[in-house]
Amino acid sequence: MTGESDERKKEPLSVCLERKAELGNVDHKTLDKMDHHIIPSPLILSGTDVSGGEGKMVAIVVGDNSALGEIMKKLEVRPQETPLQLKLEVIATQIGVAGTYAALIVIHVLLLRYFIDGIQKRNVDLFGGENTLPKPFAVNFKIWVDYLIIGVAVIVVAVPEGLPMAVMISLAYS
Repeated sequence: MTGESDERKKEPLSVCLERKAELGNVDHKTLDKMDHHIIPSPLILSGTDVSGGEGKMVAIVVGDNSALGEIMKKLEVRPQETPLQLKLEVIATQIGVAGTYAALIVIHVLLLRYFIDGIQKRNVDLFGGENTLPKPFAVNFKIWVDYLIIGVAVIVVAVPEGLPMAVMISLAYS
């Protein structure tokens, strides 16, 4: 458990608390190397080998919060982004926002055109009481969904998926 080759005995929490009460306040700095475990511990770390006995365990922390996870996080090397990558990230974000605004404008213009055209041809009954035969709701709904699809297509086209690759190729040629 502690990386040593000798075995260490684990006890239930109640036994550990009783042993601590018996010994009182122990200064671990003054203890001999072999006496560090005079107060038994109920805790085990992941990866601990059990050489004998039986017991029950409750996992308190797992994954990145465990002792092994903390060690692995400290060993992980994250590459830093270059200034060019940071600038490209800003440009890509700005183009994506502009594309979203353009898509919203396109959808609104198409819907406005739909309603103006419908009022002129008397296909849309906004206020009720018209005697004309209106289009079925399913037909109108399909038209509105088509407008939404056009807006989504504008966003997809505006998001610069190939921008970093294009910049890298242009830098390689220059």
